[in-house]
Amino acid sequence: MHPRIPAAASPLTQGLVTGTRRPAVVLAAFPTALYLGLPGHSSVLPVVTSDALILPTAIRLPTPGPRDWGVRAGDVVTVGGYVVSLPNHGIRAVRSWRPRHVATGAPRREAFDWAPLLAEVGRGEGLTPRSDDVLCGALLAARALGLALPDALPLERTTSLSASLLVAAKAGYAVSCVVDHVTDAVAGVVDLELSRQRVLEIGHTSGEGLLAGVDLALNLVNSPLPEGIPS
Repeated sequence: MHPRIPAAASPLTQGLVTGTRRPAVVLAAFPTALYLGLPGHSSVLPVVTSDALILPTAIRLPTPGPRDWGVRAGDVVTVGGYVVSLPNHGIRAVRSWRPRHVATGAPRREAFDWAPLLAEVGRGEGLTPRSDDVLCGALLAARALGLALPDALPLERTTSLSASLLVAAKAGYAVSCVVDHVTDAVAGVVDLELSRQRVLEIGHTSGEGLLAGVDLALNLVNSPLPEGIPS
């Protein structure tokens, strides 16, 4: 029997691990992260080392990378019964961890125009196209500000990983530094330089896209009303 590494699963994707055993396709394999796609376009299971970017949907290992997962993109592994079965070892979900999320603000009467952002979903390069990162940032800030969210997201137009993160963002979940930035920005913290810099360090363009989306929602709420229109 192959050795099994204990890990902690996010409640957002725990059902993918604890359900019946089924095949999962390796979407990408990096030294600190493994992305597995299961049936259902937005059903993605990230498996990350302790020093990786901790996505809110991830299974977290207790040890740092780099790690040789023994697989590459396109390979098929098995997930289910609390175990991710890889060729040379297994990863067993023995506990859960609590991902961070933004607090939901009191409802506002301002209306955010989601149409331009929704029309751009899927545009850009990489596992999470920049347009999707912008939408994620806007969704998180809008929830924190109390703005109405879009009824549906065109998830089929983008990558599986990006679709899963859009679903999480609409529910208010994101990586910790993004939650911190949104929380501080909505609270009116004056000096946001440090929190913005931490977000900018995410990926090649993801951090910049997330900040752009957050700013879009903030600008709607903070923009002065045209002269003559009562508040």
